[in-house]
Amino acid sequence: MKSIFQRGNLALLIVLAGFLAQASAQQPASGPGVPGGAPVQIDPVTGMPNNPEMQWKDPNWKDPVNVLTEVNYDNLPLGEVARNLSERFKDEFDILLPSAQSSATFNPATVMPVTDTDWRGTQIQLRLKNVTASEIFNAMNLLFENDKTPLRWELKVNGHRQIALLRVLAQPIWKDAPQIPPPHPNRQVYFVGDLIGDTNMPGMTMDEVVQTITEVRDMTTGDPSHLQIQFHKAAQLLIVTEDGNGGQINFIQDTLKALRSKVETDRERKKMAELKAKETSTKSGANAGSR
Repeated sequence: MKSIFQRGNLALLIVLAGFLAQASAQQPASGPGVPGGAPVQIDPVTGMPNNPEMQWKDPNWKDPVNVLTEVNYDNLPLGEVARNLSERFKDEFDILLPSAQSSATFNPATVMPVTDTDWRGTQIQLRLKNVTASEIFNAMNLLFENDKTPLRWELKVNGHRQIALLRVLAQPIWKDAPQIPPPHPNRQVYFVGDLIGDTNMPGMTMDEVVQTITEVRDMTTGDPSHLQIQFHKAAQLLIVTEDGNGGQINFIQDTLKALRSKVETDRERKKMAELKAKETSTKSGANAGSR
């Protein structure tokens, strides 16, 4: 009797275990990630999720009926690849490509920063056989990922039209590329003592020089923080520091040149006036003596 009871309990446990396993398989997994509860894997290069199918292909996307028996792209620009696919799939979907844009990526060959990237010129090297449209786009995504190219195809449905969108991801970070330091500030020191006047010579006071230079800076640069101006009144020095954006310090140089021209003109006029007054005084004295 005991052995029969034990065998019955064992059978009941087996049935219960099978029931629990089936219920667990039907229960949706919880937690973030792709369907099934698997966590999303983040690409450390781009900072974007790795592309499981749900991340790049709309579930409503349907491949064209025709299958390409052979695809052979030998360093063909991406723009030409898009045109070729449109022709071979009879324009059954639209292809959207990004326009040229500024970037902050690096050329790993020269380790120099690259700007104004035209992604349509990205060369594609691909050899495939008997593939659908989505398989071709997925193969290019794998190629981009392998080459650390910040591009990904996304297959979407826009109303009644299907589209293949080439998305530009975050720029890749080349681990071997050196960090480009910020530009060194441009600092210039000018002596402005020749602009200073006194009771005997026309000119400006130091406060007037300070006020004029500061006002010109604020009027021309737009952002005063890019151009710092300091004065040493005792030494009659002007210290100008530019943050590296370039070109703004030229306004200060032009202003000082204009101020010197004005002061020289005022002094020349005073000198001419003094000479004229002296001549007049001499003539008046001569006329008085002749009487």
